[in-house]
Amino acid sequence: MRVGVVLGTGHGEKGTTGMVVDALIVRMRERVEIEVDVICTDDLALGPSCPACLACMTAGEQACPNADNASPARELMDAADLVIFATAVHSFTLSATMKRFVDHFAYLIHRPRYFGTPAILVSTAAGAGHDAALGYLTTAIRRWGFHTVGQLGVNGPGLAKAPYRAKVDRALDELAATAVRAVHDGGEPAPTTSDLIGFRVARLLVESGRSDGPVDAAYWDERGWFEADWFTGAKVGRVRNAVAALVERRIRTGIENGSAKPYTG
Repeated sequence: MRVGVVLGTGHGEKGTTGMVVDALIVRMRERVEIEVDVICTDDLALGPSCPACLACMTAGEQACPNADNASPARELMDAADLVIFATAVHSFTLSATMKRFVDHFAYLIHRPRYFGTPAILVSTAAGAGHDAALGYLTTAIRRWGFHTVGQLGVNGPGLAKAPYRAKVDRALDELAATAVRAVHDGGEPAPTTSDLIGFRVARLLVESGRSDGPVDAAYWDERGWFEADWFTGAKVGRVRNAVAALVERRIRTGIENGSAKPYTG
């Protein structure tokens, strides 16, 4: 079993986030033989932020000015049977270095590839923000194809207290068992209503961008996704699909008529 780890923290493997992930890996190794690859997002040298040039969308991911620097992470995700995405919580959400990592793989929203690959999400914080950080990561990597099978948010200072540490240890035991079981069982879960809406919105984006660059459309054409209801052969619920289709029609109408409204809260 091959596990990839993406560490979104400036403290690397020796920080609190890295130590929690290491504790999870130790427990997984007690259950199955695994090979682990680790990438620290700070080590990728992706620059201060994604330049938002859209070259990865219109000309392909190799056109990104940071393509070579991002390639080790892409290779890690491609090779993994399961990926652990771990972030420190900064100002009530994920860390800047993890956000930079996610932004550099934005093309995977248009050209997803990791269907059937389970993911585990981990966050560490001195206070609050686990819900926002892990919620964002869940949504982002699902658009890439991953499906989250477990998550854990840990209070770093609390680890010094024996009662809290015992609870974290139990949670890590359960998470390790979940991770191993997810890889062993395999498969892609049935898409949720949110998944199906995301699929249809992605299709709209690819269709509307066909004239700007052929890369996305060619990817979808090769896989027959323009004529499909979902990316894979997983069962699509009729009611969920109907709701997603309704949302798509409303979005199309708003775009075509210019009647879409700006977000005002």
